[in-house]
Amino acid sequence: MHLQQHKRFIAASALVSNSMLYRKVRGLLQPTAKLIANLACRTGGIPSIEQLETQLQERRSELDAIDAQQKALYRVISKIRASLDLDMIFQTTTKETCKLLRIERIAVYRFFDDWGGEFVEDFEFAEPGWDFGTLGQNTVWNDSYLQEHQGGRYRANECLMVSDVYTEGLSQCHLDVLAQFHIRAYATAPIFIGQKLWGVLAAYQHSQPHQWQHQEIQFLSQVANHLGFAVKQAELMTRTERKAEDFRLLNEQQEILFGLIAEIRESLDLNVLFKTTVREVRKALRTDRVGIFQFDVDSNYTSGELVAENVLPEYDSALAIKINDHCFGEGYAAQYHQGQILVMSDILNAGLQQCYLDMLETFQVRAQIVVPLMKGDDLWGLLCVHQCDRPRVWESAEITFIKQLAAQFSVALRHADLLTQSYDKAKQLDQALQDLKQANEKLEELSNLDSLTQISNRRFFDKALENEWKRLLRTEKYLSLILFDIDHFKIYNDCYGHVSGDECLIKITRAAQFVLKRSSDVLARYGGEEFAVILPDTDQAGAIKIAEQIRDAIKSLQIPNKCMQIYHPYVTISLGIASQIPTADQSPQDVIRQADQALYQAKAKGRDMVVCAPLTP
Repeated sequence: MHLQQHKRFIAASALVSNSMLYRKVRGLLQPTAKLIANLACRTGGIPSIEQLETQLQERRSELDAIDAQQKALYRVISKIRASLDLDMIFQTTTKETCKLLRIERIAVYRFFDDWGGEFVEDFEFAEPGWDFGTLGQNTVWNDSYLQEHQGGRYRANECLMVSDVYTEGLSQCHLDVLAQFHIRAYATAPIFIGQKLWGVLAAYQHSQPHQWQHQEIQFLSQVANHLGFAVKQAELMTRTERKAEDFRLLNEQQEILFGLIAEIRESLDLNVLFKTTVREVRKALRTDRVGIFQFDVDSNYTSGELVAENVLPEYDSALAIKINDHCFGEGYAAQYHQGQILVMSDILNAGLQQCYLDMLETFQVRAQIVVPLMKGDDLWGLLCVHQCDRPRVWESAEITFIKQLAAQFSVALRHADLLTQSYDKAKQLDQALQDLKQANEKLEELSNLDSLTQISNRRFFDKALENEWKRLLRTEKYLSLILFDIDHFKIYNDCYGHVSGDECLIKITRAAQFVLKRSSDVLARYGGEEFAVILPDTDQAGAIKIAEQIRDAIKSLQIPNKCMQIYHPYVTISLGIASQIPTADQSPQDVIRQADQALYQAKAKGRDMVVCAPLTP
């Protein structure tokens, strides 16, 4: 076993020695072989190995440059496709192209319909430090050759390049134009939108000549192609957005129309309706002025005024200015009366009579739509839409919108008359109901008053006592009742007569009223010469205090009573008091009975005094 391992070790050592020997021999032979090969190549007239290796390296460098250029192109294209804003697309593209080509300026030239054109200043980019001005400052550049040949070689999608304008044999007039913009070398590629030549993407070198490489021209052409796609896409998007905006405006007009129709049918106030209409119509049509003109009654359509207007601040208001125009009444009123509308894109070219034209110019009108407003069979007025700053071609949808609105407005004028009549009748009916209500309230008040003393009567006393009893039953607080009558009043009445007796009752009433301070306290004539005082939320001590004040107030009146004995020279009163907290097993009659019994005791004890009923446990 050890012998076999020893043999394998010897064999491996020999293999390693042979390998090392092979490499040494190959290293010695390679220069020799290359030398022999180069001699053979020269003898055969073919490139040597060194030449082939150099060509291979150059090809690799070209491929690397192409790869870098394609990556750069991809970055530019990605930025182009990332936006639909033409300004952003061109600004980004010119900047990136200028940096990638390492030139001094990239500009965009746009053709006019006559094949003249202009540099677009906002689309230009120049590297910092090259202060040669902006091509866009001299924006219009009409090239007679391009105009004569309608785009020249650009229409064939050819790119143009000049490494040095002074060595290319250009015409003197061409050199003069290039010198105006300080151009020393340039390369241009056409920009197509579909099949239409839109413009040119131009690369400029100002400071020195520039030897344009094929890859640079190819790159410029590819960027120009993608710019064309981007412009086409942006224009398609713009048209789509414009259509969407048209639909939005149409929808907005319809919403405004429906809203105004609803308001027209519901509104009773024409002034509010007028203001709403002119404001919403001007907003919907984006115009300068909208007004509602009303003819004067019996003027035969020769005079009137704007009763509502919404106008931009920069234009004069025509509101409430009296307009006298016999020209209108004679020449146009009949047409409006027949339902015709007037649409003018430019009043200066509408063949108007001079008198009517003068009137419109007074209010700075340049274009207008005028629609009649009918009230039944009568021409009530006009709905006027004015454009003041310029002529305007009115869209059919705008005219339809105004006609629909005017038709509804005419209905509203008649509707407003009917509603006004109904409103007036409703007001009259409401006033009659108010008068009836006040009469009933007065009657109710009179039914609760004593006709002589003008204080509450027995009827009101019963209701007030019942209500206070129920309230204080819930709150568990005291209710006090004072009953008092005039001592010996029958003798007084017989002695002095009924007139004096009535005056005595009135004086006693006023004195008692003066004592009571709270609005919740009730003084009532209980019957004949007897009175009652309801004192809610008042215990027995409080009631005694009030009763004594009433007794003293009446005694201080010193109403003579000569028919009485000498110890009663003046009119006095006797008072009975009952105080208790209401309970469910009692009623207001219980407190009346207790107060009456206390009053009886006061009379029995000699009159001119206050007696309290015992408190209920």
